[in-house]
Amino acid sequence: MATETYVKSFTHLKDRPKADQALPMLQRVASLVKPIMRKHGWVLPVLAEFFPDNPSLVGLNVNGGQKILLRLRPPHAPDTFYDLEQVVQVMLHELTHNVHGPHDEKFYKYLSGLEEEYDALKRSGYAGEGFFSDGKRLGTNVSHNVPIHLARSKALDAAEKRRKVGQLMGSGGRLGGSTASGLSPRELAARASLLSFFHRCFPALAHLTLSRLRNGASGTIRHVLQV
Repeated sequence: MATETYVKSFTHLKDRPKADQALPMLQRVASLVKPIMRKHGWVLPVLAEFFPDNPSLVGLNVNGGQKILLRLRPPHAPDTFYDLEQVVQVMLHELTHNVHGPHDEKFYKYLSGLEEEYDALKRSGYAGEGFFSDGKRLGTNVSHNVPIHLARSKALDAAEKRRKVGQLMGSGGRLGGSTASGLSPRELAARASLLSFFHRCFPALAHLTLSRLRNGASGTIRHVLQV
């Protein structure tokens, strides 16, 4: 029986330090989101590593799913790699662009659904398929090498953190002393999603995002909604 392929090809930056670790990382990301791609009928021609000059750019979806670019390395430490789970979350974000282009309510609602699907996979103990699972098993069998109770705990913790941040900011509450005054419901939802994304994927940058929101909340969020 032929192995299902949902990412057709991979490219990585061969001239970067530890380049031999970049390709397996891309393949691992693809393996972790494979059930989600299968469910939604997505086939990605190219999954590639990039290292853009813009330090805040961590992912890019080209032509509605023809190619997805992922930053694997922190901008100021190019000889190291982001945590795998951070890159997976960016991958889910970019996959959402297959369906919704603008960062609006529909986009973040759809992204939230993908995150819930991924959390459910983690709760089941899913750790990838075939050769790219933690156990390096060949074939198409699903790996459940992560203890079920540990996987469920981690998934629930992640979901709870997202819920609390979204609930707090979506209700016009305070975070770090900042209020949500001057924002429409649409902008509040965008701010909650933006903060949740940075806290979840790039905690080291989250304080910078919060600072921008505090110093110019309305302008910043309206800019994000237009990106």
